[in-house]
Amino acid sequence: LFEVVDAVRSGRVEVAVLPCENILAGRVPDIHMLLPDIGLAIVGEVFLPIELHLVAPHGWSLDEITRVHSHPVALKQVQRFLDAHGLSPVAESNTATAAALIKQRGDRRAAAVASSLAAETYGLAILKRNIEDIPFNLTRFYVLAAEPVIPPPEQQDIMTSLLFEVADTPGALFRAVGGFADNGINLTRLESYLVGGQFVATRFLCEFEGHPDVPEVRRALEALTAQTTRQTVLGVYPMHAIGSRVRARSRQPSRPDGLRKGLS
Repeated sequence: LFEVVDAVRSGRVEVAVLPCENILAGRVPDIHMLLPDIGLAIVGEVFLPIELHLVAPHGWSLDEITRVHSHPVALKQVQRFLDAHGLSPVAESNTATAAALIKQRGDRRAAAVASSLAAETYGLAILKRNIEDIPFNLTRFYVLAAEPVIPPPEQQDIMTSLLFEVADTPGALFRAVGGFADNGINLTRLESYLVGGQFVATRFLCEFEGHPDVPEVRRALEALTAQTTRQTVLGVYPMHAIGSRVRARSRQPSRPDGLRKGLS
């Protein structure tokens, strides 16, 4: 992860694409904790359907497996499968690394949760396909660059990500975000950080629909500024097409299969 970020900072690559949220597992902790000091700008987002498979060397069977290696977020996405088969999860740095380790170690009691590309790359067989807990598994990714690329205010379907800090006083957070509701701005994400080694959440990651230079958003941010001690804009960027549909559907009652139809 740090090598990817450093590659963008140094100019060796133009952008990094890093996962930030999964529909099953929630936020990706590594990226969440890195954001305040990442030193990069969010210039876009990508939503991708995620298919996870149980992979192991050719000739092995599911009956032999007792533990499964993968990234912690991937393991959360297949929890039902693991529980149903009595398999113990083992955390690795990423899914591709897990697949490589399974190939290298040759322990017939171990398998990996990984993509079909990882299985092909490391010469592994797919013992069980699509073991994710729901069939419309989605992961959201940030596109990160060294410098911000801010779209014009008149462009539609814009997301803004920012960090802010409030005083540790009663009602501070309520007053800080109240301006979004007052101005009809859809707040899509609000997550806290513990700051200064204390169990007190005063720093928050906030994401909302809208451009900071649009009048109603500007008014909401003015209300936020009045209640905060610090603000940092992480990015102003276009919504991904799938993300736009997912957010629109989340505001409407629908059947469980509604999301799947919206992605087709």
